[in-house]
Amino acid sequence: MLYTKRTFDYEYPLKEADVCLVGIPFSSTEIGQPVKYGPLFIREAIRNLMGHNPKTGKNIFKKYKFCDIGDVEVVPGSWEKTDNVITDTIKEIFSENKKVFPVFLGGEHLISLSIIRNLQKMKKSLTVVDFDAHRDLLSDWLGEEHSHITWAYHALKSKVDMVQIGCRIYEEEEQKNFVKFKVSDKIGKIKNPVYLTIDLDVLDPSVCPEVGTQQAAGMSFEELKRELMKLKGSEIIGMDIVECASREAETRTAHIAAELIRTVLEIRKNYAH
Repeated sequence: MLYTKRTFDYEYPLKEADVCLVGIPFSSTEIGQPVKYGPLFIREAIRNLMGHNPKTGKNIFKKYKFCDIGDVEVVPGSWEKTDNVITDTIKEIFSENKKVFPVFLGGEHLISLSIIRNLQKMKKSLTVVDFDAHRDLLSDWLGEEHSHITWAYHALKSKVDMVQIGCRIYEEEEQKNFVKFKVSDKIGKIKNPVYLTIDLDVLDPSVCPEVGTQQAAGMSFEELKRELMKLKGSEIIGMDIVECASREAETRTAHIAAELIRTVLEIRKNYAH
């Protein structure tokens, strides 16, 4: 008999899965702490996550079939090539399983741009709900069009709707673009399919210290969860957790990321999949 333990005991083939984990360890435009190890340590935190949630009585590992397809093979220093690889990976995921719920683990926030553009091709309309300390609405950064602080601007140019929660520092240009593109700062009733992106710097550094770019006076964990609960019943079609700058296992930031993934999976309207 083999006395061994797999990475995740609850794994299923992609074709059968309800949820798939996809790491995207791209960190080439990050101006703060490197975030390329985020997928590694978030996975370890998920592995150590208790399935049963005493507060809700739910157990995501019993309700959902999970698949971890591994990390996208990013091309360090080349966003264009990495974007192509992400695009091909997403196409392959949904050609294998059209109903799977993808959870992308970053990596820097620029990865969201590629994911959103690809999901938008599958939907007539899409609302992006973005939790972040920063607006990321600059048109370029030092002459570079694609950056982790420009991704939201370029996503909006692709004609998605956007809600930004927790933003507390931004440039004048970003505020102008916020108004120009009619971005909302409140979660109301959303009719479109929702893509959820959570930059962990939305939380206060005292709560979540290992992030790419810290920003004081952020949300508490409970405040963030209360905002997420406003999405209960929405058609959430995918999510990402980005900007985890953990450099070792068992950090607060990675554990919070795992808890947030569980929260989102519990509030999806098709929880009883």
